[in-house]
Amino acid sequence: MQLSGKTDVVGIFGDPVAHSLSPRMQNAAIQASGLDAVYVPFHVTAAQLCDAVKAIRAMSIRGVNLTIPHKEAACDLVDELDASAQMIGAINTIVNDNGRLKGYNTDGLGLLKALKQELDCDVAGKRVLLLGAGGACRAALVALCQAKVG
Repeated sequence: MQLSGKTDVVGIFGDPVAHSLSPRMQNAAIQASGLDAVYVPFHVTAAQLCDAVKAIRAMSIRGVNLTIPHKEAACDLVDELDASAQMIGAINTIVNDNGRLKGYNTDGLGLLKALKQELDCDVAGKRVLLLGAGGACRAALVALCQAKVG
């Protein structure tokens, strides 16, 4: 991996974050695709979240993923939320689009894609038991409803 002044920086904000496998997986994908980017884990406490989100813009970080405990609180810190993130009330991705921070939630779509690809399961019309109460659970609920579970 060659880093330069043109290398895009992306990462993950979390507390804790040292255990995350995301940097290993994302950097392997970045290398395999030939992108000039690096994926970095950032240990960000709840008290530091506002400053950390401001730093995305200030330091021209291309974007970050969010994990515990930031998915809900970060909604109020971005410039714009996509429609599903507004409905869910939680985001797991912030994209820096030329200084405008946009929040997205891809958790539910990831769940549906995994169910289809890994288990060949189409949830339309099926009864589902969903356990949880956080942002990822709400994302799963919205995606499952949009996929027309029974």
